[in-house]
Amino acid sequence: MTRVFNILSKEFLLASRSGYEIFLPIVYLLIIMMFFNISISYVEKDIMLELLPLMTWISCLLICILNLENIFKEDYDDGTLEMFLMKKEGIELDIMIKILSHWLLSNLPIVIVAPLVAIALGLDFGTTSTLFITLLIGTPTMSLIGSIAAALTISLKKNKILVSVIVLPLYVPILIFGTSAVNNSFFKINYDTEITLMIFLFFIFLLLTPLACSKALKISLD
Repeated sequence: MTRVFNILSKEFLLASRSGYEIFLPIVYLLIIMMFFNISISYVEKDIMLELLPLMTWISCLLICILNLENIFKEDYDDGTLEMFLMKKEGIELDIMIKILSHWLLSNLPIVIVAPLVAIALGLDFGTTSTLFITLLIGTPTMSLIGSIAAALTISLKKNKILVSVIVLPLYVPILIFGTSAVNNSFFKINYDTEITLMIFLFFIFLLLTPLACSKALKISLD
């Protein structure tokens, strides 16, 4: 627990020094949703409400990609990453803690704010609750997937586009299941299958990511 606390404290301290970065995802979300609302203001309200969950999910997915390359970047730049990769034990735990801190700082604010924006735009509470649940399951999975791509490309100076190219195809199933669950909720259709599949994907990548990231980081640093 001490190691977990120390790493999380370090990550939160670094984030607090550039506090604006914490609020940037929220600002991006508000801007995207504002333009979305303006662009379809001429359509009927029922159609807009049908499209709203899809647009919210796509917005969150794109925002989740923004800071993926930074998961290990600061540790790589200051040499910390190379030091903890030299340890024989606990590498996977350190990696998972860093991914957790990334999710808490970059994605959790979006998970909280996105449903509030959806309610403000007129989405019913039941569908909004489903939106929140799917984002709560889907965004950690996206962080896990993104961390592997970030580890593979960490030695490249401009890796943002490459990370996006790698993760976007892998994000498609999460997007499909997430939006399908929310749409089914909107039309009062059972969505247990979609939620189950999202949970399954989460646990698959939860098991694969620590080992995959440690191997990818070692390869990138060789």
